[in-house]
Amino acid sequence: MEDKGSLVFKEAKKEEEVVNLSKFDVQAFTDTQDFSWTLDNIKKEIKTGWKLYSVVTDDEIVAAVLVKRDGDTLHTKNTPIKMAFQGNGFSHQIKNFYEEEAEKFNVRKVINYCPVDNFRMIALNESHGYKRTGNAFGNNQNIIEWVKVL
Repeated sequence: MEDKGSLVFKEAKKEEEVVNLSKFDVQAFTDTQDFSWTLDNIKKEIKTGWKLYSVVTDDEIVAAVLVKRDGDTLHTKNTPIKMAFQGNGFSHQIKNFYEEEAEKFNVRKVINYCPVDNFRMIALNESHGYKRTGNAFGNNQNIIEWVKVL
């Protein structure tokens, strides 16, 4: 597969941007979401302090990213990379984005939430120096947290 280039991270700040991202065909990502990809659920995430970003290359959304600062910690989670764009290093660019955001927020710890059976994400977390904590995401035992101290 040819290199698709760099990603652009666009924060969804306006209602219209959130609505447009909610309409994105989540089936294009795969079915490993940690919550049902609906406008109501996305709005709930935003109301609890998560910032939503569309991850774009060549004007096409390839993933969605959520980040939330809590004290000295940046919490992170994302949808899988759209199938047609996997294998281009975009997951590594998303990890780099998280660390850049942590620096902007002046935090020293990044937590990433990952489905327990997402072996690609687990390998990616390990390759970027994240350590599995064994803690679950809220009440969802299928989503586990990984931490990286910067």
